[in-house]
Amino acid sequence: MVERYRVQLDLFGLMKLLALVGFGVGVIAGLALLIYTIMNGGNIIQAILPMIISPFSNALVTALFGLVSYPFYNWYCNRNRGQVLTGRFLKEQQDQAKIEEEQ
Repeated sequence: MVERYRVQLDLFGLMKLLALVGFGVGVIAGLALLIYTIMNGGNIIQAILPMIISPFSNALVTALFGLVSYPFYNWYCNRNRGQVLTGRFLKEQQDQAKIEEEQ
């Protein structure tokens, strides 16, 4: 069941979300760089280091973008009563209640 909610992330929530997205982009970019280097006859050893560093550097940079852009994000969410998200959601309180019932 797909649900729809209006939410506003706090600063650290936004930074964590953007860091996760940045890490994923870094994995894809690192693999693309590795493939490009190999196809052009480059040294594989030199291509492995950027492939390893890319996910972490992208995660850091996108988290910093979240820090810098948070004032605009906060203003936007306050003006529009939050950001609309759709998907499957699980409330933490409900999850804890299920754990307590099982014990």
